Formats: sequence, C-alpha cells, structure tokens
Amino acid sequence: MATKIKKIRDKKAADKVVIVESPTKAKTIKDFLGREYTLISSQGHVKDLPRSRLGVDVDNNFAPQYIRIRGKAKIIKEIIKTCKKSSVIFLAPDPDREGEAIAQHLAEELDSSPAPIKRALFYEITPEYVKKALQHPVSINANLVSAHKARRVLDRIVGYYTSPLLWSIIKGGLSAGRVQSVALRLVCEKEEEITSFRSTPYWNAVAGFETAKKELFQGVLCRIDNVFRKIKTKEELGRLKSFLRTGAEFTVTSYRVTNPQRVSPPPFITSTLQQEAARKHNFPAKKTMQVAQSLYEGVKLPQGRIGLITYMRTDSIRVNAGAIEELRTYIAGKYGNDYLNKEVRKFRDRKAAQAGHEAIRPTKIRLEPDLIKQHLTPDQYKIYKLVFERFVASQMSAARYQQKEVIVSFMGVDFRSEEMKPLFLGYQLVKGDVVERGSVPKLKVGETVHMRTIEFEEKQTEPPPRYTEASLIKKLEENGIGRPSTYAHILQTLFDRRYAVKENGKVAPTELGQQVYDIIIPRFSNIFEVSFTAKMEKELDHIETGRKIWQDVVREFYQPFVVTLNKMKKEVKTLKEAITEKVDKNCPKCQRPLVVKWGRYGKFLACSGFPECKYSENLEIEESEKKCPKCGRALIVRQGKFGKFLACPGYPECRYTENLSHDVPCPLCGKEVIIITTRRGKIYKCKHCDFSSFYPPLDEKCPKCGHGLVAKRNKQMCPVCDTKKKK
Repeated sequence: MATKIKKIRDKKAADKVVIVESPTKAKTIKDFLGREYTLISSQGHVKDLPRSRLGVDVDNNFAPQYIRIRGKAKIIKEIIKTCKKSSVIFLAPDPDREGEAIAQHLAEELDSSPAPIKRALFYEITPEYVKKALQHPVSINANLVSAHKARRVLDRIVGYYTSPLLWSIIKGGLSAGRVQSVALRLVCEKEEEITSFRSTPYWNAVAGFETAKKELFQGVLCRIDNVFRKIKTKEELGRLKSFLRTGAEFTVTSYRVTNPQRVSPPPFITSTLQQEAARKHNFPAKKTMQVAQSLYEGVKLPQGRIGLITYMRTDSIRVNAGAIEELRTYIAGKYGNDYLNKEVRKFRDRKAAQAGHEAIRPTKIRLEPDLIKQHLTPDQYKIYKLVFERFVASQMSAARYQQKEVIVSFMGVDFRSEEMKPLFLGYQLVKGDVVERGSVPKLKVGETVHMRTIEFEEKQTEPPPRYTEASLIKKLEENGIGRPSTYAHILQTLFDRRYAVKENGKVAPTELGQQVYDIIIPRFSNIFEVSFTAKMEKELDHIETGRKIWQDVVREFYQPFVVTLNKMKKEVKTLKEAITEKVDKNCPKCQRPLVVKWGRYGKFLACSGFPECKYSENLEIEESEKKCPKCGRALIVRQGKFGKFLACPGYPECRYTENLSHDVPCPLCGKEVIIITTRRGKIYKCKHCDFSSFYPPLDEKCPKCGHGLVAKRNKQMCPVCDTKKKK
C-alpha cells in the first residue's frame, strides 16, 4: 500500500511549494512561513537503483538506471499535482550528497511543471535561516549529484558482483559492501591481534614516603637504572626487594611546580558527537544520529516548533561569525569576562573536511538545555546538552592547573609522585572533566625522605582492546574511510548482517563475519584495503569539487576489480568444499553424510544430498529440565531472530515455545523471572508481579530494604531504594 503523502497547507491556495524529505521538518518549517507556502514531504528518496538487477549500464559509460522506489508512485503523483498550481518550487532536502540526489530526482519528476524549480539549503531550521534561504535560493549542485552517483554506482557494482559469490560459498543473504568490508577487516584484524597476543608478567611498585617534617606522600616506581620501565623478571623483583625496605633513605633528585593549561575542544562534528554520546551515555552511533536528526528537524516548544541544532552530518568545525559573536556575549553575561577567552577562538578544519557545513551547534544560545528540558525526551535532552555545553565551552577561557612532580632516587631506582589541582576552572565550569589527583608536599632537590611502606603488585601485559563503536568510528575517520553521513550506517550494517556483535560494549566479529573476512579479503585485498578505500573517498571529494569526472573514477575502479572478480569465480567450488564441515553422522532419511551449513540464525546440520533430501537438524541440542506441557518431551534451547528460547523438539507436530528463565528469582517477590529478548535488548520480567527491567537480577540483597539487587552497567542497584531516590 502506498504511504499517504505528508502535505501541510492552509485552506487558502498557496502559490509557493517547499519540498523537504521529512514530515517533521515540513511541520516545523510550516510554522515559520506564511499562507502562501505549501510544505510537502517526499519521505526520503523517491528514486533508486532497482533491487532485482545491476541497474548500471556498464557498456554505456556506467549510466545508472534509476527507477521510482516501490510505494512512492502515489507520493510523486501528489507532488506533481500540487506543483502544477504553484508559481515557484523550492527543493529543500538535507544539504549533503544524499539530499542533493533527492533534489535532482524530484526535479526530474517535476520536469514538466511550468513553475521554476529552485534549490533551498537549510543548515538550521529556524525562522530567520529558513526565510533567508528561501530569499537566496541556488541551483542544484551537479557536482554533488555526480559524487552521489559515483558512490551509488561503485557500491552497487561491488555488492552485485561479490555478494553472489558469498551466497554460493557460505549461504544466501550475505553481502560484501565496498566500505562495510573494510570496517569488517579492521574488526577482524583487531581480533587477530588479540588472539595472537601472548601475555607476560610484570610488577609495579608503590611506596609511601615521609619527609623530615612528617609529611606523607606516595610514589610509583618509574625508572630502573635510568630506564623508564616496569620490573620484568622474578630475579629482578628479588633483587629490588632486597634493598627497597622500610627506612631506606631516598634523595629528592627532581622537584617541579608548573601551571599547565587545558584548552577547550572545538564544537562537535558528526564523529566526535557519536564518540562522546557513546562515552557518556553508551549510545550506539545509529541512536545518536536519530536523536540528533529529531533535534535538527524541530521540537515543539511553548513559543512554537524550532530546530534546536544545526545540521548534524558534518566534518567541519567552522562556525559562522554571527553565531560566535552571540555566543561570546552569552558567556560574558552568564559567567563573566574572566571565563570568556580573550581572543575569538578559530578552529582549523582538516584538509579532507567539507567546509560547506558548520560544526554542530545550538541554533539559539538562549535556549539552555535545563530551561526546555520538560519539552524534550530524555534522549533528546542528553544529546542537546552535549551539543550545547561543547559549543559554549569552545569560546571559554582555558582551565588552569597547578602541577607538582617529584622524583626520589635510591640505588638506581626512581619513584615518581604527582599532584594536580585546579586553580581556575575556565571552560571546565561548563564542560566538566575536572582533573584532581595526588598530594605532594613542598620539597627541595637534595632533601632526604624515608620509605615507610612498599607494595609490589604482579600484573600481566594485556592484549589490545577491541574497538568500541566510538573508537571504530574514530579509526574510520582517521583513515579517511566513509563520511559523516555513513559512519552510523557502516556499523549498523555489520550488526544487521550478523558479521559483528557488541559484547560488553565492544565490537567483536562473529564466526560468520570471520568467515566472510577469510574468503573476501585475501582475494580482494587491494580493493578492500584501508588506504585504497581512503583514496576512493578522496576521489569522490574531487568529483564533488569538479576536479574529476565521475565516470572516469568508476572506470579506474571497475577494470582491475573485474580481473580480480573473474579469478575468484574460478575458486568458488574449491572454497565451498574447503569450508564445508562434515560430521560423523549420516542422514536418518537417506543415509548420506550430514554437513554443517549456515542458516538465518547460525549453523545447523543438513543432508549433503540437498536439494533431493531436505533433512536438517540442530547442530548442538541443548536440553532443558523443563517438559513440554503439551506432549511431555524435554524442551530444547533454540536460536531465534532475537536470541534463544525454549521450544518443543517435536516441531512441526508440536509448536509449543516459551521464554528462557533467569537463574535468579525476582528481586521483589522471589518468584520466577523470564527473559524476553527484543530489538532493544533483553528484558527481565517477573511472571507474578510488576517487576520488569533491562538489568538482570543478582543473587544479593540490599542492605537497606532486603530486596534483591540488579546489575546496572557492572554496578549493583536496588530497584526499590535507588528508584525512590531518583524520583
């Protein structure tokens, strides 16, 4: 069924039409404009390459064969009908490659319209900015459209030709995207580093010292025989223990007092917003962008709907002079001149940044997060607060600290002690992250201090950590892979394809992802190589600036790609045989050997005689102690779309299923808790009372009320006491 078009207009006929891609944006903008404007939403793209075929005429200079997206015919028809009565048409999708492509496709559909077609760029959704953009329209940027076309064609060529190879070798439904495969490569190569890492022991030493004035301070072993290192062997540990004893006289060899400053960071760009939202609120990149989009498109306030932040897909830290002047006036009035940086801070973009967009900032500096909190969702408030505070901090004075550092020495062994205390908070008054640590008394070089305590702690060297979503986005950005509009999509594709999962907040490859990596990367190592993909991103940027023709860029990629592709096609049968796992078991129906195959939810056993024999069974059957209430068989654990559940092994004759039970009872009533797996994660729900939580119950009691505790982000929380405090 075609989606009903979103059109906002007054009863009086309007003679100017503004087309945006979002219904929310249309609603917000309508509040700013007069009755002569009609606002229409295209609800995203209206045209795309066909799903069922390549859709690129390789022999005709790689011409893309765009068609109307299924379900958009009614919307396009209504747009054309409305625009026939207008005097001017403003195309106003988002100001980026995707938005420019939408504008171009709309212009093609409206080609027969008698009204002139103009392009309006809304970098922020505020009354002044929208009216100004409509007063100064531009033409559709052909270079930007070409850059989008090149990216779409490149991605289609890679996906269309490589994905079927994976279907033949592993299973259907897999994909090998041009950029997604490089992200998978980073994740898998990190896993290889972790797997090959061999841990070795070392020792730290922490000592307590006392001055002649009976002042105490602590120091950490930092140097042995003038080399900065830890204790590496047991023999060396024994040697140090022999003379590092209570009462040992150390000499102060260095004592410094400095006043370092910490300068505020620039306003957010897409990647840094995603990283900070992940660090502070544990938000996935996709969620961060969805919330930011809602803030950009408009929020209903008492004074009307308004976009609270500027466009959120940007890699530029540039801010316009008017916004900076308004911000500096705000800082001086709210915090005083001492907190205002003496000079206007100007931030320099990276060479690869597309400076057409500003940094992400609030559109109205007077709309403080706490003043409008009641009009925002909790997630909107968190993201808006991050954006607001980062922008305000960017023009505030530096934070000033006093740092003391002392090094004490004895028989070639040095201990270091440090004190860091804030003298003036500066931008950290708003931004937080104040540093305060250690305590060091006033000392003089040559002075003697006595060791009073010493502790040696054995540790193990640790492998490099897996990527978090934030650190993987940072890695992609540092290597020039992807663009602000694609970071979240790249990561989400890895999760959606089940090539990667998040374990304790870290991104880890699945067995399926590792298998795709092992097959694709060695055979397309040049195409799915980090530096090559970064080079392609630069080529797309050159198309956008008019320095390259998009067909030439695609051709340079296509010719070596086809050579590699043809080589791999010859290996398909060999590769399939090499990865096929056989088990010591025959099919109960036809006695052929059973083999391990990949299915929608993981591995399973299937008859090697498929498709003649379609017998299959679970690879590993995990039985539970529960019996099926319908037929009496022992229930088994199955894997479904959202996780594990209990099911009757008699399927399809018996279709009984139920949720898994948690091994700890309800913290409120002590009865059974079931685990419900949803898109948002696991929910622990009591079958007898109102308890329901994303946090698993623990087998420990609250010391205050005696109810059970739950584990919230590796911390214990009482669902009774802590909830009362929050309220």
